[in-house]
Amino acid sequence: MFMFNFDNGHDPNRPSFFEMLNQHQMMPSFKPALKYIFTVLSQRNPKFRYIVNYYDECFYSLLLLLEYHYLKYYEGSFSENFYNLKRIKPRNNNANGDGDTLFSLLKRLVVTPSNAGQGPETYTKSQILKKSFAMIRRNRAAASSSQQAKDDLNTMIQDSDRKESLIYLVLIPYFKGKLDEYYKKESDPLAELGLMSSDNNNNDNINDQIQQLEQQIQQQQTIVNGNNNSNNNNKKLKIKLLILIRFLKGSKTLKKLKTIFLKVYPFISAIYEALFFIYQLLYLYEYTNYYTPFFHFQNIQLKRLNHKDIESHRVVISNRRRDRINFVRDWPGSSFFVRLVSILDSILDYSKYILPLSVFIFKSLEWWYSENRISAPTLPIPTPPTPSKRAPGGLEIPRDKKLCPLCLKERTNPTICGSGFVFCYPCIFGYVNEHSKCPITFLPTNTEQLRKIYETV
Repeated sequence: MFMFNFDNGHDPNRPSFFEMLNQHQMMPSFKPALKYIFTVLSQRNPKFRYIVNYYDECFYSLLLLLEYHYLKYYEGSFSENFYNLKRIKPRNNNANGDGDTLFSLLKRLVVTPSNAGQGPETYTKSQILKKSFAMIRRNRAAASSSQQAKDDLNTMIQDSDRKESLIYLVLIPYFKGKLDEYYKKESDPLAELGLMSSDNNNNDNINDQIQQLEQQIQQQQTIVNGNNNSNNNNKKLKIKLLILIRFLKGSKTLKKLKTIFLKVYPFISAIYEALFFIYQLLYLYEYTNYYTPFFHFQNIQLKRLNHKDIESHRVVISNRRRDRINFVRDWPGSSFFVRLVSILDSILDYSKYILPLSVFIFKSLEWWYSENRISAPTLPIPTPPTPSKRAPGGLEIPRDKKLCPLCLKERTNPTICGSGFVFCYPCIFGYVNEHSKCPITFLPTNTEQLRKIYETV
């Protein structure tokens, strides 16, 4: 392992494995941190609750803007520019990095063809080490002279590469996260047992909306005869769409597709993660210059920024700011727009410092206040769980909430079961002791999970 890290002289601009690892994990680590910040802010200002409810869409929209800006003006993504890296497209045929690595050098040193054709010539360990260090020194000396020739073979990424990079940086992670969330929700044991009533609640909401729209149409037809035909037509169209949604949710085809998805998706996700692991392992041992399979698909490599790249970025940024300011200078109220454009440009250009610093300051303030004073919990109060569904063949729930579902009499010594339903203590104790399950939901339980409810008179 030491020898592999020791031989990096053939390409000084090649990023190390730890640089690639840090830039690859930077944005995924920001996602939960920013969500936590908006969750805390939503407790004080309800307007932020919309961001929390649609956090994935808001986060990846912001990420799309940042990645487009940095790919266009800095030749790399947000996290890549943070670690002073850039994207290039190698034009040489040896794009996989299968050159003279230390592995191939040692292989040639240990086994070399003899001139007499009498088989391979072997060396001692001391000779191998001396020759290997000598070859490494020669490679390092030749690297500085040949680096300019290597750079001439590399080209900057084009607009088509930037658009394709946005797909790999934003769209694929977004859909991957949504699929993971959907699989986690649908593969829940309660969902498989039919005890989660989310689908039923959605169908009930759709039925309620259809009934409300039909009532509104009837009321308008009785009050005004034919004056609101356009409104009625729009509402009828909504009713048709809701009926179509309800039909699709209850169709057998979707249920079969859902079953196939739950069986196939774990294998697809495992192959997806395994590909990333294999490429990272190959990059670590310098068998390839592609850190991820996405880079390989695009034929894009990452290199360190040099002084020439940094100076060219500064020139491009200054020209861009000047052009944008000149564009809005002739507008009415130009002073306001000039300030607005310069502020937005500064936010985008310095976001790689603003974003990590804001997360650090917020977490520091939270730690300071939590250490110096007792405060209310920072996390929002979780919503109560949905009531458990009645199992087929289970007891019916009485309409009068004071009655015990077992004896159908007014409860005495009320006791709650693990499923959340309340019974008389003698009734539920005897039933659970004999059947070890809830009489309504058939969820497994035991007598130790029974809890007495103390009511105030």
